[in-house]
Amino acid sequence: MLVISIIALIFLGYLCYRLIKREGGIFLGPYEFKFTREPGPEEYMKRYKELQKKNQEFESRLVLSAAANRFPQNADIFKTLMEKIFADLKVAKSEKDIEDIMVRGERALEELGRNAGSDSMVLVEQYSKKLLEIREEFEQLKARREDEIKQQQIEKNREVLLELESILEGIKASDDEMGIRKAINHAASIESLIDLSLLEETLGERYQELKTAFYRVAEEKVEVLRSARYGRYNRKAIERLKNLLDRFSENEKEYSRASSNLPILIKEHIASLNTAYFDGPTMQYFNYVYGYIFSLIDDDLKFEVTRIMTETPKDSLEL
Repeated sequence: MLVISIIALIFLGYLCYRLIKREGGIFLGPYEFKFTREPGPEEYMKRYKELQKKNQEFESRLVLSAAANRFPQNADIFKTLMEKIFADLKVAKSEKDIEDIMVRGERALEELGRNAGSDSMVLVEQYSKKLLEIREEFEQLKARREDEIKQQQIEKNREVLLELESILEGIKASDDEMGIRKAINHAASIESLIDLSLLEETLGERYQELKTAFYRVAEEKVEVLRSARYGRYNRKAIERLKNLLDRFSENEKEYSRASSNLPILIKEHIASLNTAYFDGPTMQYFNYVYGYIFSLIDDDLKFEVTRIMTETPKDSLEL
């Protein structure tokens, strides 16, 4: 066992020798480059420039960051790193990109500042001041933009409230059922555009008043529409009952027999009538017609008519 352990140690030692002395390199995941000795600042910067010429931004940034961490007292590397950061800031395309680059610069300054030599401390102070100025300017621009967006939303709130008021007046003046439904749906959709957090006190009160008015008017209109629809339904129900009674009366003897087509007639004319929508007079007429016919038909036919009246789906009114 001891012999095997000694052999293993010798083999591992040889591997380390091969990796360090002969196969050494700057290992950055897939972005390694090899060397035959420990690289100095010149090798790092040479590799950085080569990657820059090939437009390999990500890889070149990794090499430059590695160089700055490896040689924190090297003023040239430090200066190159910071100038690269400021160059990236100039071409950044979004607020997020700017924020990420500034954070990268601040972290680099913090890290390098702890290890910088006397020659680099002046640069640390200069770049810290420059980056601070850029951040202050960025924060001011960001604040102005946020204020502009806020003002735009406040104006949008006013516009939506005006439109809601207009829709409400239109609903009050309308008797068109479909038009009222569309107006209410439109009001609900544009109400979602209001940013409640930016409603000023006056606009907030106005908004609450509008909501209350919409609920009240909607209830009133629904009641009116329900009454109108019930009225139309009752009139049609009376017509259907009268038609049934006329057809039955024309051939009472035939329809009274168990073998007659009365079940079909009942299903066509009144089986789907929904008595829940009937007013008093219509209900009385329904009872009269149905009771009259039911009293004259054969017992076997009464069973079939009752089954049809019970099992047939009833009319449904959307209100």
